[in-house]
Amino acid sequence: MNGKLRTVVLTHLCAIVLAASGCARSGDDATVRLALQTEPTTLDPAYSVDFSSGRMASLIHSNLVAFDPDARVISDLARSWEILDGGRRYVFHLGGARFSTGRSVTASDVVYSVRRLLDPETVSPRWWLLKPLKGAAAFHGGASWDDESARAIDDSTVVMRLEYPVAHFLGLLAMPAAGIVCREEVERLGKGYGRAPCGSGPWSLSAWREGDEILLVPNPGYSGRRTALAGLSFRIIPEQMTQIAEFEVGSLDVLEVPRAELEHWRAAGTPLLWREELRVVDIGFNTTKPPFSDPRVRRALNRAVDVDKIIAHVLFGAGTRSRGVVPPSLRLPPAPAERYPYDPAAAKALLAEAGFPNGFSMEIWQRENPEAGRVLESVQGYLADVGVTAKLVTREWGAFKEAIDRGTPDAFFIDWIADYPDAENFLAPLFSSSNIGGGGNRTGYRNARVDSILDAAATCLDDAKRGGLYRTAEGIVYEDAPWLFLWFPEKYEVVSPRLTGYRIPLIFNGQRFLDVGV
Repeated sequence: MNGKLRTVVLTHLCAIVLAASGCARSGDDATVRLALQTEPTTLDPAYSVDFSSGRMASLIHSNLVAFDPDARVISDLARSWEILDGGRRYVFHLGGARFSTGRSVTASDVVYSVRRLLDPETVSPRWWLLKPLKGAAAFHGGASWDDESARAIDDSTVVMRLEYPVAHFLGLLAMPAAGIVCREEVERLGKGYGRAPCGSGPWSLSAWREGDEILLVPNPGYSGRRTALAGLSFRIIPEQMTQIAEFEVGSLDVLEVPRAELEHWRAAGTPLLWREELRVVDIGFNTTKPPFSDPRVRRALNRAVDVDKIIAHVLFGAGTRSRGVVPPSLRLPPAPAERYPYDPAAAKALLAEAGFPNGFSMEIWQRENPEAGRVLESVQGYLADVGVTAKLVTREWGAFKEAIDRGTPDAFFIDWIADYPDAENFLAPLFSSSNIGGGGNRTGYRNARVDSILDAAATCLDDAKRGGLYRTAEGIVYEDAPWLFLWFPEKYEVVSPRLTGYRIPLIFNGQRFLDVGV
């Protein structure tokens, strides 16, 4: 959008916003005003699988441990803990938290929440977070509950036993689905709990006006650092241009800047906050079918596309070219050495070596997304330069996911967002042969050495050794090229000058607004 047209559009949008609200909000209250692009489906931790639901559930519910803005594990309900028996036993010591009803949180509440998440009758899509617990998989499959999974020693002590050591287990416990719920409220409200949750987190639900706003207020029973804010207001605003207009008239305090708008904000000299996302974008190749079963073909296509130019001109610089699969903030250095610089001549030579001197035809599938279309049109042009004809196929998300889970497309454009901040989450789901299909490995990639390394890393508690194992596995995957490696996205936000202490969190539920002031 050119600058003049953008100004006209925003002028009209601002007028609409002002007319709808009567006037711009004064900004002198102690409520932080935020926007959600999609409305939460629930505030029940056990069913919080989308971004908005998980973010809200994490503000309302405490976990045993939590993430800070840098995705480091910090204490939450558990004031301290010990890891014993070679990583197979965890002892958590609780400290003084209360639910928003005023009742104290006890170890029995933790056990109840763990059992509820794992219970097959709960039908939680996130039960797998606690799968490492002793007997958890069997219980979820219909067996009796094993008290060794999670046991209350007294009101303030919980012991959990694992089937095997899991280095990232604390990170799993910090995810939204592992939030601790109030048993009597869950049993009283049943399915309605997701609309009226009762947690012990820093915030409690004050109002939920569907399609309009969710208002949170401080929970006086929260056991951690208290906030000086009066509340958090989350407006439901799906359209990005409307969000921009709301920010510019002072009705929002934080705005995620769309990539297409970055040049405008930079030119205006607006201070922007920046953070790498825990996300990787790629084009996956179906390695089970020719010609993509030949690594020379996959490497050739990586050499054929000028990813740096796409980042500069389509993403407006909001990305870092990927050399590998693990975002730099989670990877121990060094990153894999560059293997695929843009070189069409080298790409043609590799294709000829693989038996395709005149190229071939292929399909690249995508879900409905305007930016994805622009990216793939650029990729399509680069591939044509080396003789490869790429047809772009667009499907709505459900049909797209079903197709890639079944291994139907030749190739597919997709991203992967961290469930938890650990290198394991970018390697095991995506490249272990045990996860082929809907488990995450949609390229059908198989490498026995990678499987062996990932298995060894999964139970390794030595951080340096574990990091080395993941570096090795990532290097092998990068060499094998089951993907056309693209980029790690970056997020940009602009913040109202009345706000202090706000930071973009590395993991989506890592900002609890306890250090934010107005």
